[in-house]
Amino acid sequence: MRDRRGSVWNAVLYLSSAVFAGVAALAAAVPIYREWGRIASIAYTAGTVGALALVVGRGSERARAWLAILVLAGAAILPLGLEVAWRARTDPGFHAQSEAIVTEEAAKALLHGRDPYVADYLHGPLRARPLGTRTHFPYLPAMLVFGLPRGLSGDAAAADARVAFAVATLSIAGAAMWLARQGGSDPWGAFLFLVVLPTGALLMATGGDDLPVLASMFLAVVLAWRERIVGAGVAAGLAAAMKQTAWPLLLFLAVAIWRGRGGKDVARFLGAAAAVAVPVVLPFVVWNPAAFVEDVVRFPLGLGHQPTPAGTPTLGHAIVAAFPSARTPLTATLAAVIAACGLLLLLWRPARSIGAATARTAAAVAVAFLLAPAGRAGYLVYPIELLVWARMLAGPGPERSATHGEPDARQDPRVERPMIGRHELGP
Repeated sequence: MRDRRGSVWNAVLYLSSAVFAGVAALAAAVPIYREWGRIASIAYTAGTVGALALVVGRGSERARAWLAILVLAGAAILPLGLEVAWRARTDPGFHAQSEAIVTEEAAKALLHGRDPYVADYLHGPLRARPLGTRTHFPYLPAMLVFGLPRGLSGDAAAADARVAFAVATLSIAGAAMWLARQGGSDPWGAFLFLVVLPTGALLMATGGDDLPVLASMFLAVVLAWRERIVGAGVAAGLAAAMKQTAWPLLLFLAVAIWRGRGGKDVARFLGAAAAVAVPVVLPFVVWNPAAFVEDVVRFPLGLGHQPTPAGTPTLGHAIVAAFPSARTPLTATLAAVIAACGLLLLLWRPARSIGAATARTAAAVAVAFLLAPAGRAGYLVYPIELLVWARMLAGPGPERSATHGEPDARQDPRVERPMIGRHELGP
C-alpha cells in the first residue's frame, strides 16, 4: 500500500511538472526557459506514464527511485548538456542566465588579481544585460569557486559554471540522502524537489547558483538531525559562505541545538560554521569594505548605485514602487519588519527539534520573500525545499539516550526527546 501511494503521489508531481514545463515552453518570457520547457515537458510526461504504470503494477520503492533518476536525466541533465553545448558554439552571453555568467566573470577578475566586488563586467558575455548585473557580484565569496573552471580553461563547454553547480549539488545532496536513509528517514521526496521537479531542474539547466546552496543546507539539516553537530556546522558554514539566503537556517538550527542539547553543542556548531565561513568571507570584506557592502547588501536590497534587475512583484516591491521618493526609508522599514518576524519565529517558544527549526526557517524565508523590496521568483524554492525537509524529518529518526542527566525518553513516555524520534513541525 505504501509503494502504491508513493507511485500515485509521484504521478501527480510529474503531471504537475509536465503542465508547468508545457506552459513555460509556450509562454515564458525568457528564451532559455522556453527551451527548457520544450525538453522537460517530454521527460515529465514520460515520468507520469511511468508512475501510473507503477501504480497499476504495484511497483516497488526501487522502481520509483529508478524512474526519478530517468526523469532527472531528461528534465535536468539533458537540457543542461544541450544548453552548455549551444553556448560553447555561440556567443558566451547566450544560453545561460546572468547568475552563472557573473559568477564566471567574477572568478576571472579574481584570477587576474582584481577584487570581484570592485570590478565591473561591462563588456564580454554580460554586455547585453542590465547595468546593475554588469557592475555587481551580489553573492558571497565561496560562490567564486564555481566560476574558476571557466576562468582557467576558457570557453569549453565543461567549464560552464552550471556544470560545476550541478556536480556539487548532486554530490552534496547524495551524501545528505545517504545519511538520511541511514538514520531511518525516506529522502526521496527531498531528492525530487531538489533536482528532479522544476523547483530544481529548471534552475540546473538555466542558472543553478541556488542549487549548491540548497544542497549544503540540506546536508546541514540532515547532519544536525543525525546529531553530528560539527559536520552540520561545516555544511551550514559552507552554505552561508556562498549566499545570504542560507543565513536564516544557520540561526534556526543554532537555536534548536541549544534547546535540544545545550550551550556546549551550539558553541561547537557555530564554531564549525565560523571556521568555514569567516576565512572565506573576511579577506574580501577587508579588501574593500565599501564595495563588499555595496554588492552584497545594498544592491540585493534595491539600494545600490544601480537598480537590481530582480523585479518579481512582491508586496514589498509594490510598496516601494508606489512611493519611489521614499525608497530608502521604506526599504529600511521593510527590512526591520522582516527581521522582527524572523526574531519572533526564532525566539518565541523556540523550536527544540531540527524538523521544527527547518519548518520555522521556511516560514521566515517566505515572509522575507513576500516583503522583500527586490525579489526573485526563484527564491520561492527555498521555503518549498525547507518544508519538504521538515516533513521528511517528521518521521522516525535515529535513537539515542537522553543526556545532561535527563531520564531516558525511550523508557519514560512523559519525557520529550528533543532532537530524535518523531520530529514535530511546530514548536
